[in-house]
Amino acid sequence: MEISYLGGIFKRGPVERRPALSAGTIDEDWGWMGENTELFLHAVGPCCRLFTWDALALLLRGYARSSDGQEPLDLERMAEEIRCHYLEHGELVIDRLDGSFTLALLDGQTQRVLLYRNLVGSGFTYYRADAGGLLFGSNLAELIDAAQVPPQPNRDVVPAFFLFRWVPGRETLFDGFFRLLPGEQVCWDARGLTRVQRQTFADLRGEIIADDEAVDVLDETMERVLLDCAQLRPGAANLLSGGVDSSYLQAIWGRVTLDDKELPRSFSIEVDHPSTWGDTDYAMTASRALGSRHTLVPANDPYAVYLLDALSSTAEPPNHVQSAYFGYLARTMVQNGIGCGLCGEGADSLFGLGLADQLHNAGMLRRLVPMFWLHQGCAWISNLFGWTDRAATFRLASHWDDFSYLQHPVNRVAAFTDWAAIEACFGERAAAKAAADRRALLDLYAVPDCPQERLHAAGFLGEAMDSASLWTTLFNYAGADLLCPFLDSRIVRLALNLSPNVRFRFRRPKDLLKRALARLAPAELATRAKLGFGQPIFEWLAPGGPLRPLVDRIAAYGFIDPEVLARVRQQPTWFLYSLLVYDLWHKLFIDRSLPRPISDASQKHRAVATLLRSVAKQSPE
Repeated sequence: MEISYLGGIFKRGPVERRPALSAGTIDEDWGWMGENTELFLHAVGPCCRLFTWDALALLLRGYARSSDGQEPLDLERMAEEIRCHYLEHGELVIDRLDGSFTLALLDGQTQRVLLYRNLVGSGFTYYRADAGGLLFGSNLAELIDAAQVPPQPNRDVVPAFFLFRWVPGRETLFDGFFRLLPGEQVCWDARGLTRVQRQTFADLRGEIIADDEAVDVLDETMERVLLDCAQLRPGAANLLSGGVDSSYLQAIWGRVTLDDKELPRSFSIEVDHPSTWGDTDYAMTASRALGSRHTLVPANDPYAVYLLDALSSTAEPPNHVQSAYFGYLARTMVQNGIGCGLCGEGADSLFGLGLADQLHNAGMLRRLVPMFWLHQGCAWISNLFGWTDRAATFRLASHWDDFSYLQHPVNRVAAFTDWAAIEACFGERAAAKAAADRRALLDLYAVPDCPQERLHAAGFLGEAMDSASLWTTLFNYAGADLLCPFLDSRIVRLALNLSPNVRFRFRRPKDLLKRALARLAPAELATRAKLGFGQPIFEWLAPGGPLRPLVDRIAAYGFIDPEVLARVRQQPTWFLYSLLVYDLWHKLFIDRSLPRPISDASQKHRAVATLLRSVAKQSPE
């Protein structure tokens, strides 16, 4: 059974427009009909708890606990505290809650809806508002269907999509459909829609954690988080890639579940290709070292099957190539009796991005060679000798705290793209605006001007949060839950309060996590070379590759420069991958020329494969 929720508030009368719900849904869940307004909330699945008190309904997605409490997780008591605070103060209690959660409160008496996502709440909430009311839900594809309005592309954000393979922040690819931001509260009442940022990074900052106690504090905090996860979803299995993040989770999870009768389970996707064989070995060696019962899930179908599956299930583009596999992985886990996964997403942007080394190197050069003109001269000489990386470091030294510089790591993090193609199709101004719009998130969340702080916050707010939420949607669609322990407010608070020399160790990203893992597992797990976990996507896009039939059928779009299209078709880049994703998304949801496979989740994979075969038989336009 799919895990999801859908709710709303609508004015009754001439502007009445009810969503497309099955008969009896409101009566079976919660509904309230006032004189002029109708409210409803439909929730399905163990991670979407619905609490009702006559005219008041509360949805609690995920888990929340009191910030000063150490007692076992008690969602019923938490819901009652939220209700009492709202009745007394007319607002949601925010500052005293920890965890990873989203709240939706519907008040029939005041004809009001409040939506809130805590600062790290994984899992998206989407909404659409107009003069007739507000409609919200956990799955964008289902919200599009329920809204009963022909969806239109959000043309203003198309450059951002091609720059980041995603639209960061509140906007989506659909015009008028929005995401609830972390720490944001959305209210719909008689005044219409209002948005308030109720929590920022500044709210989590406090006393600095010293280096000599950092590993102990991390272990203790992660153990408390995973104890909550074990209570909420016993029997969860870790998505073990073999990297430091997932290995550390596995080590702590093994300690938390030590009394269980069976070894903890772990899963990973297996793609049979020379470029990915190392990923399989990486996961299996970690499993043996950490004592998990590991299952390799072979992804033997063409990549297009998984890509269409992810797109049609969520209406969101997979911001990573690997994201397309998550729905299939979740269905396989459910078939194996596992209803919840643990994921290590978020650790990089909290404890050290590899891209931070560029800032370290440029900062060192600024101290050694402080004059701007020397940086430029050294960059010119380095280019003359073909030392492109060194030339880039000298240029960055001149722009170390100039975040408008498009080569700055703050703009380059999670931006795997073809910059030349972006500028040729959309222009330099559009590329600069897309980067500036993403940087605006840093100001919204009160991130200091320190380059390292802003780099990691850009990775967190512009990639980690979105990846975790998209993967959660794919798991939920398959009837499973996904918990991301690094995206618990207690872990984020810990990271933000580490001293800079601990969190941003010079040229040693994730040093704290590696030291913590080395205390719990064989040291080689913490010190071995990091893998990229990439897929041979350019090979698949190239002439003769399995994705080529879909590439040859890409429709004509006004923003595509013909010379760019010819170049990337001959020599695929990330621009071509993004264009293929955009084309399939457009055909599924905008012009509806590609039928969406609507079926039970257990049959979805087969339905998508059938659709792909029918598309492949068509002749190019």
